[in-house]
Amino acid sequence: MNKSLSIAVLCLVSASASAAAPAAERGKAALLDRLGVTRGICVLLEDKECRLALEIVRGSDLTVFVQLARSEDAESARRAAEAAGVLGTRVYVDEGKPTRIHLADNAADAVVALGDSPGAAKEEVLRVLRPEGKAILGQTELVKPVPEGVDDWSHHYHSPDNNTQSADRLARAPYLTQFVAEPRYGPAPQTAVASGGRIFMAFGHVAWHEREEPCLNTLIAMNGFNGTVLWKRALKPGIMVDRSTMIATPTTLYLADDASCKLIDAATGQVKDEIVAPTDLTGGTFWKWMALDGGVLYALVGKEEPADPDAKWRSTNHGWPWGGISKGYNQQEYAWGFAQTLLAIDPKTKKVLWHHKEEQPIDARAMCVKGGRAYLCNFGQYLVCLDAKNGKEIWRRTAEKDADLFKSIGPYRPGHGYVGGWKSTVYLKCGGKALYFVGPQVNWLTAVSADEGKLLWTYPRKDVQVVVRDDALYTIGPEGTPGDTHKLDPLSGKVLATYEVFRRACTRVTGGPDGLLFRAPGGSVRLDLASGKPQWISPMRPSCHVGVVIAGGHLYWLPWTCDCNLQMYGVICCGPSGDFKFDQQARDEERLETGADPGRIAQFEQSPADWPTYRAGSARGAQTEVAIPGKVGLLWQFTPKAQFEPTAPVAAGGMVFLSGSDGIVRALDAATGQSKWTAYTGGPVRYPPTVSAGRALVGSGDGWAYAFEAATGRRLWRFRAAPVERRISVYGTLLSTWPVSSGVLVENGVAYLAAGINNFDGTCVYALDAATGRIKWQNNDSGHLDGFSSRGVAAQGDLLLYDGKLHLAGGTAVSPAMYDASDGKCLNQAPSGGACNAPRGRELQLSKGRVTVSGQPLYSNARNPVFDKSVLWDAPVVVTKNANVTYAQDKTGEGQPWVLTAKDPSGGKEMWTLKLPGEPVRWGLAVDRTGRIIVSLQDGRVVCYAEGK
Repeated sequence: MNKSLSIAVLCLVSASASAAAPAAERGKAALLDRLGVTRGICVLLEDKECRLALEIVRGSDLTVFVQLARSEDAESARRAAEAAGVLGTRVYVDEGKPTRIHLADNAADAVVALGDSPGAAKEEVLRVLRPEGKAILGQTELVKPVPEGVDDWSHHYHSPDNNTQSADRLARAPYLTQFVAEPRYGPAPQTAVASGGRIFMAFGHVAWHEREEPCLNTLIAMNGFNGTVLWKRALKPGIMVDRSTMIATPTTLYLADDASCKLIDAATGQVKDEIVAPTDLTGGTFWKWMALDGGVLYALVGKEEPADPDAKWRSTNHGWPWGGISKGYNQQEYAWGFAQTLLAIDPKTKKVLWHHKEEQPIDARAMCVKGGRAYLCNFGQYLVCLDAKNGKEIWRRTAEKDADLFKSIGPYRPGHGYVGGWKSTVYLKCGGKALYFVGPQVNWLTAVSADEGKLLWTYPRKDVQVVVRDDALYTIGPEGTPGDTHKLDPLSGKVLATYEVFRRACTRVTGGPDGLLFRAPGGSVRLDLASGKPQWISPMRPSCHVGVVIAGGHLYWLPWTCDCNLQMYGVICCGPSGDFKFDQQARDEERLETGADPGRIAQFEQSPADWPTYRAGSARGAQTEVAIPGKVGLLWQFTPKAQFEPTAPVAAGGMVFLSGSDGIVRALDAATGQSKWTAYTGGPVRYPPTVSAGRALVGSGDGWAYAFEAATGRRLWRFRAAPVERRISVYGTLLSTWPVSSGVLVENGVAYLAAGINNFDGTCVYALDAATGRIKWQNNDSGHLDGFSSRGVAAQGDLLLYDGKLHLAGGTAVSPAMYDASDGKCLNQAPSGGACNAPRGRELQLSKGRVTVSGQPLYSNARNPVFDKSVLWDAPVVVTKNANVTYAQDKTGEGQPWVLTAKDPSGGKEMWTLKLPGEPVRWGLAVDRTGRIIVSLQDGRVVCYAEGK
């Protein structure tokens, strides 16, 4: 560390700026110790040349976001991070005054403002800090307090009463995306709990596809504000996890298995202690169920259960079969969660406070605790209420003495299915003054008095789900029954209101502060209780076992195994948008930044034979009138300093242009592959530059569109397409909530682009003057064509221009989207109903005057493919004057190499085939004006083939 950095670090880690400078390692360690985090997101303000950022990434697992007020400083910092091989992976650099830090609310774990950082307001720093995150502003330290009104989701069903209603008051609609994180898919069954700004996900032993196997029998702890994985822990194989054996508190995670209850440090994953049940009371060591209430740990402990072996089906089909789950799930008799002894334990002293034993085993699916009482049941045999303080029996109902009650509850329903749900689901809930028998094990809903255990009423509907709120009991009807979703009086069963909506399949219903959330015919639905209307959330669906978890002021959709028609997969977190204005209008004076003399363009000769844009032209036809050689050989190979995922290449003016996941725009000499220039954006780039009139225009994940001088790389202008500077983590990459993910299409001097991810965040579509960057038109409301649901077009792939209309791959609600290219008016109708049937693919094709959508979703990847016939890739074929060129994987060859092939277009006769040094990116082919073939590979290399032997 050089002297100036030592002084800067000293100012941060020492109480006195005049003290002697510590050694570099001591200074770095002291700073990290003072920040109190080693994983997550750390903001550094005015860290010029990334000096402190590079020290932090070497000494921790933090992702560092550097923000600098001057563009020259940002350029220098990016070059330093690139040289260190961490730009766009561990270090992100953005330019902007610290009066607005370019992150979402609560997204940062730590903020450090270096000594010369101007205008870093305390209020702004606290906005981006997560609760209990720390900021160091020179000599001042700030810790953000936990806001009032947040709630934990401490148990599998929110709380020990098995009622999936959160008490969180902050997680209100409308929403903005907070983060999207790996894993994208998860095995079954599942459990999730949340507390203290962390969410804990336990994944079970059934993987229908290979993509889910990395998470088999795995517990993952995640930062609930930015999606950082904090730690992982292997779970003991063979134990079915869809039960209440995991409890979260702000400091401790209680995790039970067949031997004990582990007390795990919630922050680190280290086991602090364990509680072992006394076998003289329990007859075994297997913890079947537990709950924490009033500082007492209640546990159902008993004999060993038969292990259920891991099920790895390795399917490549859409969905999964109910008859092919696992050995334990497939058998008729349900064998998990039964024991005779209930314990009450002081978790601090591990002392058993009392125990209760039944002759016939207690069913863990019918255990709940509320209001100082514990309720336990063996279906069709007994229902018992205990005083939770001392274990004394308050009342008991048995089949022998209370036959009418058990007849009213009905017979046990074995098995399970996609409408009723999993046989491991609980079937007893407590709503205060009433107990409710409901679930896949019963044929109707029954209410029983919690005070006496007497029948209150029955509701003759099968497969409903219920949520108890302060004002009423809500029943959500099963698939295809719009008349079965009601608001009921909890003690009489009287219908107070009816809602014309139902849930899709078996996914759990959960309650937030202002609505109920569940799976829709497509995606998710939020039943808005103020209006009684459904709000359709099209990009994602809840996990079957967990539903939408509501805690810490946020909502969490967790990974599942399905290939439903969705555009986003994984851990998806949303937060309240507050008073955010989704349709705000852009103004040039606020959004456009120009360089020196942007109208003066260095000479750059283009030709009609160039390949100046993605797939050659605005109609994405991938065609050229240039002929390729009859024999080719490798001319050159470009190898980057650090691997990155490149875009497809384009070629114009004797140069090759590309960008990629590191946000760097590269220009190479088409004859030699040598670098001509590099330029920087602030985020990953998905589509290559478009070269037009001496300019290279590109859209970046930082939410800006850029124009660079094609000959030199000089930045001419940049335009902020995002309505505000708001970065979030998307699969581990810091992106704007509105990345320019469509690329930039240029036609007749007009640059078209689209920005956004999820439609409920809003989608921004622009036409700019390609020479000046000034706005010609804008459309900021097509993301919310259905205004009540905030549903419409999403920016989820290609742009294509044809017949005066701009088309956009628009996600699952509206795709392809279509705009009048002259004024930006969206020509699509608003989506209606709950189904989201638009094709989710990222690619647009023009055939016989019709634009269609195909391919995988924009945010899928090769490790996590969607298995569905609707998303199969079409073979990428480049049509030249004398050949059709394509690539494919030779699965019969040694090592299954990728090969590039040229065929005669008339008869399909092969002209030549050559082995590629790696896998190409999708549509990673371009043909320049001389017939050279340029291919970009997944690892960032670029290869060029030309006439040869």
